[in-house]
Amino acid sequence: MSLTNMPFITEKIGVPRAVAVEFPFGMIWGHPGDREMQRAIMLHMLDAVGTIEKPGTIIELPYTWPEEDVKKRDWFPKEQTPWMSSQDAINEMLEFIQHGDPLE
Repeated sequence: MSLTNMPFITEKIGVPRAVAVEFPFGMIWGHPGDREMQRAIMLHMLDAVGTIEKPGTIIELPYTWPEEDVKKRDWFPKEQTPWMSSQDAINEMLEFIQHGDPLE
């Protein structure tokens, strides 16, 4: 069981089952200390373990990152993630998303 915030890449990788949230990198479980949200996500994952029957299934969870936090962006890392550090790295990621096959 995987928890992902990039379901389009998770699908390409071919994990057996996953749940997805639209949360920022580094905050996939929600805000630090938000035990209620973290517990809810974990319960969804445990439920999915027992209910997903078809390999490659990804369940989108019904949570969204608060709009006021998106505008504030105080959670955003000061340094770019490695795959966004150069145009070449970005192009490689885009190529993988469009055509990548991790089994090749």
